[in-house]
This record gives sequence, C-alpha cells and structure tokens, in this order.
Amino acid sequence: MFDFLWHLRGSVALRPTDTDQLVFDRLEMLLDRQRKNTRMRTAELLTFEYPLFGDLFAPNWLAMIIYDAGRFWIDGNERERVLRYDLRSLHGLVFCSVAAALAFFFGLISGGFLTAISLAAAAFTWLYGMNMLLAFARVPAAIRKAVISA
Repeated sequence: MFDFLWHLRGSVALRPTDTDQLVFDRLEMLLDRQRKNTRMRTAELLTFEYPLFGDLFAPNWLAMIIYDAGRFWIDGNERERVLRYDLRSLHGLVFCSVAAALAFFFGLISGGFLTAISLAAAAFTWLYGMNMLLAFARVPAAIRKAVISA
C-alpha cells in the first residue's frame, strides 16, 4: 500500500533498432558504474541486489546509491518496446527511520514530546526525503541516458 515510499518505478521507450541484449548490456555498464552488482540476467530480466552498507567507502554522489535492489525488464512488441524498472530503497528507509527514532529520543530527553516529534520528523524528512528527491530526479535520467546512448 505504501510501497511508493521505498520503490521507484518507471519506464523508458526503446528504439526499435536496439536489441534486448544491447539494452541489458548498457544497463549492466550503468550498474557497474553505480557500484551495483548484477544478481541475475536472463533474456527478459536483469536484477541487482546490493545492501546500502555493502561498501562503506562508496562515493555518496552516485545517482543510485540509495537503492539496494532492483529489476529491469522489457515489455512490448517489435514496434513499441519499453524498458520498465522497479528499484527498492528499503535499507535506506530503515536506516533513516532508525536515525529519526534516535532524534526522537534525544528530543524527548532534552525538550519533551513536541520537541521529540519535531526532531524526528525533521531528521527523517532531511535524511530520507532529500535522498529520494534527488533520486527521483537523477535515477530516471541516468537510466534513460544509459539505455538510449549511441
């Protein structure tokens, strides 16, 4: 019901001249640049799974850094094909929720219940909300650029 909070779903229209294999090759190169390990690749599906804390020294400026798992597949016929994707940021959501809980407890100790709620909401909004806003802008553009590149 609320999985839109930790999922990014979208699609990219594909050129008719690009084969499925070429599209998945380009996606694998994108995932490699984003330091995401390909978990499974078939003729119809490409998946990755990489925990948020898999590489603590990974650069945090990568577009897909918040996503810990995802899948890509191609829908359509020979004339109109679409790459669809479903990316998950559940580990990021859990991490930010724990940080918000810590902020809540520090606010409870220092200023009472209203302060605690305010700090928790601010911490969660800043940590998770800002990461997701950046991801909503950057990730579809990165996928589109990787798939449509000549």
